[in-house]
Amino acid sequence: MRKILYALLSSITGKRPGSSNTSIKYVKQSDAALARKFFSENLRRVIVLSLIPLTILGSLSIFITVRYIRGSIEQNSENRLNQINQLTEVIPAELDSLSLSFDKDPKIKIRLMNILNATSFSFEDVEALFYLRNVIDVPANSKSYIHSIYIYYENSQGRFLSSRDGIAQVDSTLDTSWYSFYQSEAFRGDDGLITQPRELVASSDPNGTTQVLTVYQPFGDLDVKGHPRGLIVMNILPSYFAKSLNLFNDWQGSYSYIADPKGDPIITSESFGGSIPLPASEQLSNGQSLRSSLDGALVTMKQSRRLAWIAVSVIPTKALYSLPRMIVYITLALSVFSLLLSMLYALWITRKNYRQVSQIVHVLEHADRHEDAIPAMPERIQDVYELIVKNILDTFLKQKYLRIQLSERQAKMELLELKALQSQMNPHFMSNTLHSIYWKTFQLTRSPNDACVMIGQLSDLLEYALRGTDDAVTLQDELANVRGYIQLQKTRFSDRLKVIWDAKVELENCRVVKISMQPLIENSIHIGLAAHDQLTVKVKCRMNGSSLHVTIIDNGPGISRDRLEQIRASFDSDTMQGKHLGLFNTSKRLVLHYGVGKWMRILSKEGKGTAITLIFPQ
Repeated sequence: MRKILYALLSSITGKRPGSSNTSIKYVKQSDAALARKFFSENLRRVIVLSLIPLTILGSLSIFITVRYIRGSIEQNSENRLNQINQLTEVIPAELDSLSLSFDKDPKIKIRLMNILNATSFSFEDVEALFYLRNVIDVPANSKSYIHSIYIYYENSQGRFLSSRDGIAQVDSTLDTSWYSFYQSEAFRGDDGLITQPRELVASSDPNGTTQVLTVYQPFGDLDVKGHPRGLIVMNILPSYFAKSLNLFNDWQGSYSYIADPKGDPIITSESFGGSIPLPASEQLSNGQSLRSSLDGALVTMKQSRRLAWIAVSVIPTKALYSLPRMIVYITLALSVFSLLLSMLYALWITRKNYRQVSQIVHVLEHADRHEDAIPAMPERIQDVYELIVKNILDTFLKQKYLRIQLSERQAKMELLELKALQSQMNPHFMSNTLHSIYWKTFQLTRSPNDACVMIGQLSDLLEYALRGTDDAVTLQDELANVRGYIQLQKTRFSDRLKVIWDAKVELENCRVVKISMQPLIENSIHIGLAAHDQLTVKVKCRMNGSSLHVTIIDNGPGISRDRLEQIRASFDSDTMQGKHLGLFNTSKRLVLHYGVGKWMRILSKEGKGTAITLIFPQ
């Protein structure tokens, strides 16, 4: 009982007293350690039950929220860029409409070229000019994003048709930069639609300027310089599109803008935060959206089909994680609150457990002092601690009875030891008697004979069994004893018995259990020669890992499957019924020597033979 108390307090507090005789004193000195141990264990269990589910739930919420918000933002950005590109595609649509009139319609084209080259205008020219100007005035005045439209054909007078001034001279109008760009080497007629940011000087206020985006649509044949002979110039007001871009900024800190193919911003929203470097042109030319994360922002780009303008949407990453960040704060707050509740609950349950353990220790103290007084039994079992108290009290009541049984068992053990000492006299008597018979036989025949040899061999076997007190011997000694026994059997069975030895010299110093092989070979010879005229026995020794495996194989009658199962099952029982007592005893000796384990393996097939393997750990 003292050992039980010692083990209980050591397992609870994690410490060990000096000896079992001081266990009760140790209990009184370990109150603080016991309380701390209970508190830490209870707190750990409560935290596992509360914080882990909360952490998993918070992590899943953050993961799902981030995934959903990111997908929503990407879809919104995709829709936003599609709307921006649809908005800007009206520009090439208007240019195509004007191109049908001034490029594809030969009557209008020839008529306007004649007017631009004329030195003076007739009434018919003025009437035609009125019609032609109306063609460009209608879109220029009805579309609020169009500032003005110019139609130019190569002519000798340096004239062009303007939606604001009618027929104008290139060298005398306030807006000449478009013509200079048209005449420059940078302008190529085969580049399709060309965009150029410009500033226009207002005619009413020479000091005021208007920011426009000029879109050039060349048409006609190219001259010797590679310039087209016809040109439609549309001046776009970027402020119109900038107002639309402002409507798309749904997230805090987000902005949108439109860039030219070089990446320079040409239309920006009010919250414009800077341009983003463009990727390779071939990545945008397929019309697909391109997403990337750059400088703490989620960037989406898409290029329009005709204008080659690139719509860019920039959303800061912090806007993406604002809601998950809030979930993290809520999870942390709930974790702190849960931790406080866990500590209060652990403190309450610790006090309860401490009282219960104190009751157990009190019962153990009574048992340790061998007192006859029985502590009070709990009226009703409510938890595991009260169940322990009940079991301890049951043990306490049985303690005196167990002491009496122990005394009786001790007396029986002494009696068995006396009988064992008396039984050792019989083998010594047998050995001495065999020596006397040997010399008497030798005197009668006055020379060695078969009887003398057999008596000598039997005497050697008895001496080996009685020699020493150690149950473990070398493989060399055990095999020598087995060879002596086989020679004794060959004297009787002569050529009917054949033994094959397969043991390597380097295994001779391995340790085996004494007289563990001879009973198995004895079984093989006794059963095998009773069933067959000839018997072959093979003894094979091999190292398998750190164990020596000795296998005894014979070609005897074998063992039936049912009988083999009975033999294997008997190894786990305390008694052996029927034959094969040598197998049973050898198995028990191996278990006693090496501990519980499978140290003997039997394989057999009826009519084929039997193989028994002994395993000796080294």
